[in-house]
Parts: sequence; C-alpha cells; structure tokens
Amino acid sequence: MDGPPALALGVDPARLNSMNEAPRKPDNRILSLRRLGNLFTYGLTMAIGTLGVLIYDLQLNDANHATSLAFTTFVLFQVFNAFNARAEKGSAFNRHFFANKALWSSIVGVVLLQITIVQWSATETIFHTTALSTMDWLRVSPHRC
Repeated sequence: MDGPPALALGVDPARLNSMNEAPRKPDNRILSLRRLGNLFTYGLTMAIGTLGVLIYDLQLNDANHATSLAFTTFVLFQVFNAFNARAEKGSAFNRHFFANKALWSSIVGVVLLQITIVQWSATETIFHTTALSTMDWLRVSPHRC
C-alpha cells in the first residue's frame, strides 16, 4: 500500500515479545514464500472484489457510476489492507489497535478525500466520478467484509 497510511505504519508500536524472537538469518529472504503467498491472496481478493463490483454495477448503472463504485471499493480495500500490514502474526485487533494516531489520522484523511472526490460536484468533473447513494456506500462499507 502506498501513501500516508503506509508511512504511518512506520510509527506503529512494536509487537509484544518481538525482542524475544531470534533475528532473521542474513541469508533468509525478506519476502518469504509465505509472505508472498499472503500478498498474492490479498491482491487477488482486492482485484476480484473491485472487478466484481465494477462488472455487477455496469449491468445496473452507467459507466461513471460503476467506476466510481469500483474506485471507492478499491480505496476501502486499501484502508483495510493497512490493518493486514500491521499484524503478520496474531490479530490486528489487539491492545495497540488505536495506539498509532498517525495511522488513524491518515485513514480518516484518505476516507474524507475519497468522499470528497466522489461526492463533491467540483471534483466529479475532474475525476470523472458520480455521486454515490447511501445504499452504494453501504454496499462497499466494511460491514460487508
């Protein structure tokens, strides 16, 4: 993930007991097969989800609406991908969940920018988007994940 949330992950609190783990051997790959598999799975999930929303909505609405909905879906996938990046081992829902104020500020900023790009008529012209209905936002919201 690029951009502010990825940078904010750099100030995440250290994992509990991370200093008790043996260091990585110098000849070990940073991106192990397991990590690459996880990245591939996350990417494939986001691609299928985003393209699925696009294809489905093209059957019901015009191209601007379908691409706006798919764009929003992809952005929200990336927001939640930040939490995948936080916790390679264990759950991201731990006692440090709200500890990184920079991450939460970035996430709020990204979501507000997305709303602005899609909902504000001045940016609709620039980005070729169209306003989404409340039902559209509910369709792509996290409760569906």
